Amino acid sequence: MKAKVSTKFNLIVSVTQCRNARRYALDEIEGSLIEHYGKVWSYGEEIMRTNPGSTVKIDVDVMPDSTTYFSKMYVCFKGVKDGWIAACRRVIGVDGCFLKGICGGQLLAAMGRDANNHIFLIAWAVVAVENKETWKWFLDLLLDDIEMGIGHGLTLISDQHKGLVEVVKERVPAAKHRQCARHIYANFKKRLKGEQYRKLFWATTASTTQPKFEAEMNYIKTIDPLAYEHLMERDPKSWCRAFFEVDRACDAYENGISESFNSVIDLARKRPLLTMLEEIRIYAMERMYRMLLEGQSWGNLKICPFIRLKISKLKKQQRFWGVIPSGVQKYEVRIGNDGYAVDLNNNTCGCRSWQVSGIPCVHAVAAISYLNRNAEDYVAPWFHTTMFLTCYNHTINPLNGSSMWPEVPYMKLLPPQKRRLPGRPTLKRKKDQSEMESKGKRRHTISKAGSVNRCTICRERGHNRSTCPTRPADVASTSRPKNKKPKKCKKEKGKVEPVQVYPVQADPVDPVQVPAPNVEPIQADPVDPVQVPHVEPVDDPAPHVEPV
Repeated sequence: MKAKVSTKFNLIVSVTQCRNARRYALDEIEGSLIEHYGKVWSYGEEIMRTNPGSTVKIDVDVMPDSTTYFSKMYVCFKGVKDGWIAACRRVIGVDGCFLKGICGGQLLAAMGRDANNHIFLIAWAVVAVENKETWKWFLDLLLDDIEMGIGHGLTLISDQHKGLVEVVKERVPAAKHRQCARHIYANFKKRLKGEQYRKLFWATTASTTQPKFEAEMNYIKTIDPLAYEHLMERDPKSWCRAFFEVDRACDAYENGISESFNSVIDLARKRPLLTMLEEIRIYAMERMYRMLLEGQSWGNLKICPFIRLKISKLKKQQRFWGVIPSGVQKYEVRIGNDGYAVDLNNNTCGCRSWQVSGIPCVHAVAAISYLNRNAEDYVAPWFHTTMFLTCYNHTINPLNGSSMWPEVPYMKLLPPQKRRLPGRPTLKRKKDQSEMESKGKRRHTISKAGSVNRCTICRERGHNRSTCPTRPADVASTSRPKNKKPKKCKKEKGKVEPVQVYPVQADPVDPVQVPAPNVEPIQADPVDPVQVPHVEPVDDPAPHVEPV
């Protein structure tokens, strides 16, 4: 801090001044935080007033002296949950991310998917820490808002957080739980590295039939039995398409929608509580209106553009498949030794991809093209443009400024109690090794493993100059063995070694003849003698002392 002040303001300050300034700044921040958290009740009341039917839950920690601290807060707007209930598939991704503000904490969010396969924010909550208790509290409120009960017909996608996995089993036993395959691959990669194994894992994950899944897993077992056991312990039913349910119209095995939302609010996560919540609300409100305008601009399109793009790619691939009619709306689609049965009446295919995703697969597109029909007519209704417009017809009503928020008869909240962790706080998340490699970052030093040394004397390989057999005796070695210190001479105690002193002979110096200076003598002037007067001596006899 002292160096920064000197560099920026060209001032010289002492360490004590810096310490006092820091203490003053922290006092100012804490004072503003007290006022900030004192408006939390008013903020929740303003949401309920402007958006009737919304859900705002605020939990507090009450101390024995009646002091009230903020604990956690949940927000779900009525327009958002009505849009999800009306026109979104029953697939929700849940995830948490760290907050980078002064008070810290974590943000929990639930994300859905709209008809164009884009993110749809449902609800969010601020908690102190991500654990089993907070996830149970969040899921209880979320399931009540979206009217899903114990999870019949619902699919949740999340990471491998232990507390969340346990809560899903206890709270929504009827729901299907998918685990993000990217997190599973991060652990799998620690055992088997390389492009070949990466493709093998994702091919296993994308398998839509059990025979294909078993074939891929058996191949992994032949390479590394421990890797096979590791994947089987992770419950393949939660991350492989071969075991996904067929009535969700979603084949996602990654929780990318939640990760994308975390990146959108990266700057908002550094703000104080209400400022961050307002930025999230404004983002959701603007996005719903912008998506509504985008959907209205599509005109008479039957299905959404992203789905049309996938269908157009499948139409280019279907020409390599042969179609053999079998009956009414039933066909056998083959290429080489591979063949799949397609039933256009029931919208099914032997590869199960059509049933899982809700979008015709390449085999179904080949059969549909055989009949000269449009493949878009066989897409699930979840992807129709009408569903997209229905979803975004529900909006979030605007709020007034903080100066116009209503007053509430509750005790004002204080900032949450500080939960200090060991070590220096960090602002950036620790990235996994796979994330580092995906961005092209490598170690800044090059390993010498496997390299062959070359001698600088004889230019031969296999040794260096210190061990060169042709090194002259008068050439000193420039290196010494690693982890070995030079030996010191041991001296015996009480023994003093004699020191030899060599006489130094000086070179003879030729005498230099210096001529005597030519100086004339100086004669002094004669001085007259001084006459001293004669003084006569005075007789002074000694005094007589009488005896006592």
